[in-house]
Amino acid sequence: MDANGQDPGRLSRRERTRQQHRDEIVAAATDLFAQHGYEGTSMQMIADQAEISVGKLYLHFEGKEDMYRSVIEFHAGAIREKANKAVDPSAPPIDRIRARTLAVIDYMDEHDEFVSFYVSEMEGGGKGCCHKEKSEHGMHLQEFAALIREAIDRGDIPDEDPEMITAMIHGAGHSMMALVIEKGDMPFRTVAEYVDRMILRPLEDRKREEKSKGGGS
Repeated sequence: MDANGQDPGRLSRRERTRQQHRDEIVAAATDLFAQHGYEGTSMQMIADQAEISVGKLYLHFEGKEDMYRSVIEFHAGAIREKANKAVDPSAPPIDRIRARTLAVIDYMDEHDEFVSFYVSEMEGGGKGCCHKEKSEHGMHLQEFAALIREAIDRGDIPDEDPEMITAMIHGAGHSMMALVIEKGDMPFRTVAEYVDRMILRPLEDRKREEKSKGGGS
């Protein structure tokens, strides 16, 4: 998936070239937003980093806010793609939840130039572009909640609101990623381990306890 949310394999040669330029701009903007924040980054800085003129930036983006949204959506789409590929469709839903969580954390670990910027946006510190239902991030959360529902229906975890559990996992995950960045000496996979140990396993244990007491099927 490219920075415009399209499959490059279905584009013409001219369109692929245009998308390649757009992706290069997004990469440059990612570095600068991560280093300087939204307010501290100018269109001129992005143009200099991408080695093009400011005028050419406006051939691809309406302005800085449009570019900011594109940066978020590009990486959110890549995270969603990596998470989907990491999931074995034949595995139990609780294992698919673990695989999806680990894939997200590994993407963050591989893109440290983006992670603090992304965490800030997801915690509401950015321009609020990725909380819409149809955004890549929104679709990722919907897919995660669907896995939670499968785990509930299968009897692996208690019957609680899947969206609330999803919000709990992702909210805690983002806060822990921010802490990992602050500490500087902790691997990102620690976040996945804590999500598993402090959220997923207790849910499984609670369901087993309910079954043993005859309170669940």
